[in-house]
Amino acid sequence: MLLNILNRSFHSPHKLIVGEAPLVGVLDLPSRGVHRPPIRLFFPAALEETTASTPRQASYFVDNRVSYVLEGFAHIALTRHTTKFFRFVVRPFIWMISLIFPARYLKIPETVLANNNSSVKYLPPSSLSTNKTHKQRLVVFSHGLTGTGEENSIFCTCLAKRGYVVASIHHRDGSSSRVPMPDGSCKFYQHFPIGSEYDPQNRLDQVHVRANEMLNTCDWLLKSNDDDEQTEYYIEEEDNYPILKEICNNLDGKKLIAAGFSYGATTSALAATLRPDQFQCAILLDGWFHIEWSSRGVDIDFPPDAFASSDKVNGSKGLDIPSLFINSSQFEGYSKLYDATRRLAEQISQNRSKMYVLPNTKHQNFCDVVFWLPKWALRRCGKFLAIGSADAYEAYESMMSWTLQFIDKQCKDH
Repeated sequence: MLLNILNRSFHSPHKLIVGEAPLVGVLDLPSRGVHRPPIRLFFPAALEETTASTPRQASYFVDNRVSYVLEGFAHIALTRHTTKFFRFVVRPFIWMISLIFPARYLKIPETVLANNNSSVKYLPPSSLSTNKTHKQRLVVFSHGLTGTGEENSIFCTCLAKRGYVVASIHHRDGSSSRVPMPDGSCKFYQHFPIGSEYDPQNRLDQVHVRANEMLNTCDWLLKSNDDDEQTEYYIEEEDNYPILKEICNNLDGKKLIAAGFSYGATTSALAATLRPDQFQCAILLDGWFHIEWSSRGVDIDFPPDAFASSDKVNGSKGLDIPSLFINSSQFEGYSKLYDATRRLAEQISQNRSKMYVLPNTKHQNFCDVVFWLPKWALRRCGKFLAIGSADAYEAYESMMSWTLQFIDKQCKDH
C-alpha cells in the first residue's frame, strides 16, 4: 500500500532505466590523496548466482547522508556554517527535516550497492551483445555550481544500464555545497566576492581546477598516471574493492565521453578542449557558457579556452569534438548566454553538434530533485526550486532520449 502511495505521489524514474544489463552496480569511492576527488561509479552489473542475501539498493546520497547534504545547501542559502546561528539553530532544524525528507527513503531503481559484503558481479563488454568486440566506454560526469556528485544519479544509472561505465565526480574546489576531504574533514561552498568586488578571474581559475580534477579522475581510472602516491592509493583501493580492477581493465582510454550539467558542462567542455584526442564526444546539459557582470564591465564567453580564437598567431579551434547541447527554456531566455552556447555549438566542424531546448523547463529540471519530491511540491514550489511548468518526467525522458541517441550513434560510428 505504501509503495502504491509513493508511486502515485512521486515521479518514478524506473521506466527511464532500460538496457541489457540486469542491474546497475554503484561503487562509492571516497577521496584519496591530493589528485582524485570522491567518485560515484556506475557500471553494468548482475548478481552472483549463489547470492543468498537480499542486495541493498543504492540511495540517492552516499551513505544516505541527507542531513550532511542539506547542511551544505543551508550554508549557501541561509547563513555560513561557521556562525553560531548555523550550529545551534540551523543544524538541529536540518537534522529534523532530514528525517522526513523523501529522498532519505527513496532508492535508485535497478541499482545494487557494490562493497566488500555484496555479491555484485561486473558485466564486461563481452557479456553484453551490444558490445562484443570493443572495450567499455567511460563517461565522466561533472556536477553544477553548488551541486554534488550525487544529484544526477538517474542520468548516470540510465547510461550504465545500457553498458557504459559512468564516473560521477564530487568536486573539491569549493564549487560544491559540501564535499568530504581526504583527511576526514569537509569543505563547504566557497563564496567569492560579489558586487563591486566581483572578479571573474576566480571562476576562470576555478574551472581549470575542476577540469584538472576531471582529467585526473580519467587518468586514475585508466591507470595512466605515473605518480607514485596515486599508484599506491590505487593498489590499496584495488585490495578494498576487487571489482574495481576488473572494471578499469575493460575501459577504453582513447574514446572517453565528457558530460556535465551547468558548471559541469563548462568543465566538460574545457576538459575535452584540453585533450581532444582522448574524448570521443561531449554531453553538455544546460551549460554555463557566458559570464556577464555589467557593473564590473565583465562580458566574456566561458571558458574562453573552449571558444575558437581568430588570433592568427595563438589561434585555437577550441572545443571541436561531437557535442550534444540540451538547454532549458530558462537559459534560452538569457540572450547572451544562449548566443554563446550557439556559437560554441556552431564552431564544431563538420556539423557534428546537436542542440535542443526543453520547452517550459528551468535549470533544475536536469537534476534528480524532480524525483526526490512529491508532484504537488514540484508544482507549488517550482519557481523557488527552478523547475519549470513542463511535466517533469516527460522533460527528463526527452533529455535522456536525446542523450542516448547521440551517444549510441557516436559509439556506433567509431
